Amino acid sequence: MKAIILAAGLGTRFKSDKHKVLHEMLGKPIIWYVLDYIKQANIVDIGVVVSHQKEAVLETLKGENVSFFEQANPKGGTADALLSAKAFFEDMDDYILVANGDAPLVKPDTLKGMQRFLHMVEEYEKIKVGALVLSSFLPDPTGYGRIVKDGKGDVIKIVEEKEATYEEKQINEVNGGLYMFYVPYLKEAVKHLRPSEKTNELYITDIVEIMTSLGYTCRSFMASEITEIFGVNDRWELSFAESVVKMRILEKLARAGVTIHSPESVYIEPDVKVELDAEIFPNVVLKGNTVIHKKAKVMNGSYLENATIKEKATVLPMSYIKNSTVEEEATVGPMCHIRDNSVVGKGSHVGSFVELKNAKLQENVMAKHLSYLGDVSIGKKANIGAGTVIANFDGKQKYQTYIGQHAFIGSNSLIIAPRNIGDYAFIAGGSVITKDIPPKALAVERADLKILEDKSKVKDE
Repeated sequence: MKAIILAAGLGTRFKSDKHKVLHEMLGKPIIWYVLDYIKQANIVDIGVVVSHQKEAVLETLKGENVSFFEQANPKGGTADALLSAKAFFEDMDDYILVANGDAPLVKPDTLKGMQRFLHMVEEYEKIKVGALVLSSFLPDPTGYGRIVKDGKGDVIKIVEEKEATYEEKQINEVNGGLYMFYVPYLKEAVKHLRPSEKTNELYITDIVEIMTSLGYTCRSFMASEITEIFGVNDRWELSFAESVVKMRILEKLARAGVTIHSPESVYIEPDVKVELDAEIFPNVVLKGNTVIHKKAKVMNGSYLENATIKEKATVLPMSYIKNSTVEEEATVGPMCHIRDNSVVGKGSHVGSFVELKNAKLQENVMAKHLSYLGDVSIGKKANIGAGTVIANFDGKQKYQTYIGQHAFIGSNSLIIAPRNIGDYAFIAGGSVITKDIPPKALAVERADLKILEDKSKVKDE
């Protein structure tokens, strides 16, 4: 089986200068989700029909192994878009899946179920199904095309609401906009397509009625969830679809052994991995290739992007971690900023208002308060006092600093990089360090304190 994704439409209802299928849900473009569920159904030969803003679509999908076909007229209709890719399927003696590029909510298991259904019909009824249409029952089907069936339950046509009779409008089974066509029958049916008298477009839904008139059997397949048939036509539907995808991700994680508090407030992207017994608290954002290992905790309001949180580590509230790693049993936050390939070593503590930039902390380092540690390597069991600053940039170049194991950096110290602070060295609070400090040395830097009697500028009341 091959698959065609229709992504050529203008998407005027979306009201955007950007192509509709390129708008993102949880950090991925809408069309990525369509590709993903098709590939998860083990369909690897995929074509994409483009037209409007085709360069942007091609650029977005350049890393994907797909074929592209151009619809000359983006107003030509859905069947015209399908025919634009005729070269992709005309030699097939098999089924082809046709999906809309703005329909991101179909589940891979639904496609697999449709494939099994076709095989069962072929095995037990000894026929090929001309068209298998994804459908669902809606309590209020207003706005959807209706699935019209005969007495045997076979689909005879799909009727759009504006063309439906009163009786047809009472039908609750609606078209989900995803089809599996048997290609030899499809090629015969498209010869009989005629443009709509109202819009001059060729509609893919007309193919079902044509196949029925040619004597071919068409069937419907019920989606496992109503949401699977929902497309994205405007910003509100985009928000809804994103919520559906997010809750599916959270449900999968929760059922796999992850505790998620107030899931409606948690944001987790598709590529994030969270392991058994990890705990995610309200208002957490997990993006990119973030990995949360076993028994780790990420607490309220923290933002993690491409971060790795190792086993039993804790991220306290309101922390920001990007492209960095927190090792086993370490604690970071609250309100810390860790970025640019930093590593917080096993058992280390990085506290409030500490910023790490390309900083490598070994085991059991303490940096609990109000510090900037940039381009620095810190040995195990070193202590970094409150207000410590590594001055790593001279306006032109960044410089590296090394702080040895068991070193003690007193509060409000300023270390001018590049510096080497030896093992067990002690820097007294308030010092400005402009020289390397040998191991086990005490460094004290003080300007003379001058006290000028009766020179205060503060006036008596």
